Amino acid sequence: MSYKIIYIDETAKVSLFLNSMKITFDDDYITIPLTDIQSVVFANPNLIITIPIISKLLEFNIGIIICDEKRDPIGVFYPFNTHSLVFKRLNQQLNWTESRKHKLWKKIIKEKINSEIEILKQHNIEERYINKLKVYSRQVNLEDKTNREAMAAKLYFRRLYGKEFNRDIASGINSGLNYGYKIIASYISKSLAARGLITQLGIKHCGGSNAFNLTYDFIEVFRVIIDNWVFYNLDMEDELSMKNRHDLVDIVNVKVKINNKTYRLSKAIEIIIDSFINYLNKESDEITMYDFSKINYDTE
Repeated sequence: MSYKIIYIDETAKVSLFLNSMKITFDDDYITIPLTDIQSVVFANPNLIITIPIISKLLEFNIGIIICDEKRDPIGVFYPFNTHSLVFKRLNQQLNWTESRKHKLWKKIIKEKINSEIEILKQHNIEERYINKLKVYSRQVNLEDKTNREAMAAKLYFRRLYGKEFNRDIASGINSGLNYGYKIIASYISKSLAARGLITQLGIKHCGGSNAFNLTYDFIEVFRVIIDNWVFYNLDMEDELSMKNRHDLVDIVNVKVKINNKTYRLSKAIEIIIDSFINYLNKESDEITMYDFSKINYDTE
């Protein structure tokens, strides 16, 4: 399996050359075999990108992330009908029962809060705050009607980043969180599309204008990976540097453990999504999660 993530932030032309991506800079160029690429981030607003290379990247199920003039991710491309049983998959998705969706959502939220507890423990936050999160975790009910997720998140963020932190204000921390979440969301969307699922049809999120409801249902258990990276690398006053962006793009290569086996996050996302899908399709009653306490940020 390839782990190359191509981040293009210079003025260039990107085109198809045989089964390779050709990147031309003035009078020079490089070629990269498509079989070596996991994803491509187009981060320069002056890039010229040809339709044949976009088509071939989609054919190879390579993630395509598009950035705006600030080099922030604003969209992803993913292929339609890449799954050989796409209509069967769609029919299964349309027939997911409310009971299974509610139970999976409860599990996701409990795991999210438990991961927040683990991170606060790692940073030696006062026990009384950790105990409060434990109470919230125990109180999560079907559909989280009492909104324990939001209550836990408010406490967690202020303990992790400081009392003055707010998710609604402009800051280096929020820039890092938003950027990292979008990177992980792009991988989840690609994985869902590869499995013949429609990202618009969520199990909890149901916004009519949101093309990625299912993506943002499933991302909840992975957010803590970005949260912890941001804690170590960014402050409120920081600007998101080019190195920060490169590192966040590479976050899918951090190592996590599932059942005592080590996987890169990109593979772990696929394993966990398959577990969620099998549960929703009534093919299994097991729901797989990774071990929040054993995240290794070494991407080599």
